[in-house]
Amino acid sequence: MDFMTSITGVHMDAKTVEMLICAAVVMVILRLELFRRPGELVRPQPADHYKKLLRECGPEALGTLACIALVALLRSRGDTIGPDMDEGSRQAWEAIKSQWPLLMTADTLLAIQVMLRLVVLLSVVLRAGAASASPLLDEAAMLWLGGSICRVACLYQSTAYWLEGPAGGIIPTAFEVAILSMLLVLGLKAMWRSFLTAVLVSCLVAVFASRNYLNLAEEESANILFTAAHCFEFLASFVYVARTMFVECESVNKVNIAFTHLVMPLQQGLAVYFWLQAFEQDANLTGSGMGILAVQVSCLGQFGAYLGAAAIQAASWFDEQPRQAVAF
Repeated sequence: MDFMTSITGVHMDAKTVEMLICAAVVMVILRLELFRRPGELVRPQPADHYKKLLRECGPEALGTLACIALVALLRSRGDTIGPDMDEGSRQAWEAIKSQWPLLMTADTLLAIQVMLRLVVLLSVVLRAGAASASPLLDEAAMLWLGGSICRVACLYQSTAYWLEGPAGGIIPTAFEVAILSMLLVLGLKAMWRSFLTAVLVSCLVAVFASRNYLNLAEEESANILFTAAHCFEFLASFVYVARTMFVECESVNKVNIAFTHLVMPLQQGLAVYFWLQAFEQDANLTGSGMGILAVQVSCLGQFGAYLGAAAIQAASWFDEQPRQAVAF
């Protein structure tokens, strides 16, 4: 059965709706399981506790609001197409706008993702002294750094991978460069410490990307670099989960950890929605091998990893609350 459902102008097919319903059911079950603890009562926190929390996460909240305001400001500019666009391209652009009336183009989803990523990394860098156990540090940052290098190189080689629409162009490209600088701060030390491992992983990623890439750009190297970026980010997401499970975080600032676990699934969900919905099923996007399927699998894997890590961290914090109440 193939049908389209429209919610505030955002189109979703039957499989996407089914996936969202299943995800909602899983989250409800998880919530019930977290609070279903016989004989244990979690005391409600006083109002001062939440005021303190808001003060502590002020920079992260301001950064997120600034991203939302920037996207809204760029969207308010309206149509940004040039007058020299030919009739065929203009009709295609009008069709895209009719499918995404709120965002104007699906690329806005990826623009928001880039902005949220930068906010998360800024939070980690600014709180580096208290966030030594952040899941985005060390090996995770090293792998994400590899992905960022590939992304920036891809954008440098071909404008075909530049985002379009009101929030596209130079702005998200500049954000990607800023992300690269943040990851150099966070991941360069781990790369030198595990240099041979980094070289081996890079070689394996290069082999896979050279056999499975898109054909969005005329430059084959840009297509390969784009797939390589997703491969590095896919591997980084699973290191992120491992660090969440095995790295102790009792003495660190939990504001950064909580913010990271909140935003990472959110930003990756935007990419998942883009790659599952932005292109027609019969679109010829495969340059070699798996083509677009490799990118879709990478995005879905990252989303599952970040969501699972957030659930693990939330469960561990809920386990700590009854013990703290008893100690009190």
